[in-house]
Order: sequence, then C-alpha cells, then structure tokens
Amino acid sequence: MNPTSGTTVDPEKAAERAHVLLESEITARLDAVRDLAKRLNDLDTAIAEYLAGWQLAQRAGWTESTLADIGLRAPESLPTPSGRRAADADAAPASPAAPATPSTPALAPVVALTPPPAPVPAPVVSAPAFGPAPTLGSVSSFPATSGTPTVVSTPTH
Repeated sequence: MNPTSGTTVDPEKAAERAHVLLESEITARLDAVRDLAKRLNDLDTAIAEYLAGWQLAQRAGWTESTLADIGLRAPESLPTPSGRRAADADAAPASPAAPATPSTPALAPVVALTPPPAPVPAPVVSAPAFGPAPTLGSVSSFPATSGTPTVVSTPTH
C-alpha cells in the first residue's frame, strides 16, 4: 500500500505501463529516422534531376549567367548528394531523350577512401662529396706484374 495516497500499486501493471510508454517512444523515434532517411533519398534524387535539367538547359543554349539572371541556382550552390549517389550524379548525366526517373535508392554504405601511396623517388647517385668523380685518366695505373696473377687467400674459421 502506498502510504501517501492509500492505494496499492501492482508492480507488474506498473512495469507493463512503463513498457508501453517506452515502446511508443521508440516507435516514434524510429519513424522519425525512417522519414528523415526517405527525405534524404528524395533530396538526393531531386538534386540529381536538377543537375540533369541544368545540363539540358545549357545544351539548349542557355548560359550560366542567363540562367542565374532568371533566378535559377547553379548546381554548385546546391548541397552535395550524400554517399555513393554523389559520384553517380557527377559521372553520368541523363541523356536529353530520357529524363531521369525518380527512384528510391537504398542507403549507400559509408566507405573511407584513402589516397594511393606516394611514389618513392629513385635514389640519386652522385659523386662523393670530397671531390670530383674519378676518370680513367686520373687513376694511376698499377705497377706491372711479372705476368703471374697474385692470389690472396683468406683464412676460414
């Protein structure tokens, strides 16, 4: 019995009510994330379609400055699409005959890109620092031997 109100609280019913509250909070948070992800996908699609339309307008003869005077923003001023879709939008613009079809692509995985290793420079061979490199004429010749080669032996251990 609760001494302040004089009522009895059933622990199981209290836990059940808490569970329902927590579940509804989790559901609301998950729904918000789903909605946000859908809106991001829609935004990425809209940006890619705008870029394709901008390129079509330029191929039709409109200049960037004229389009800006009309009130249209250059694609560079738009947010960059997220994930892998950014590279897809830059790589292949839509053809004029077939406008881009909206789709809901799956979220792209996050990939860390690392630059290739820097090339190792080839070692530079130079003359010794204590003077010019020797030439054939600057090397004194060895004294002539009596025609028999000299054999030097080293002791083995």
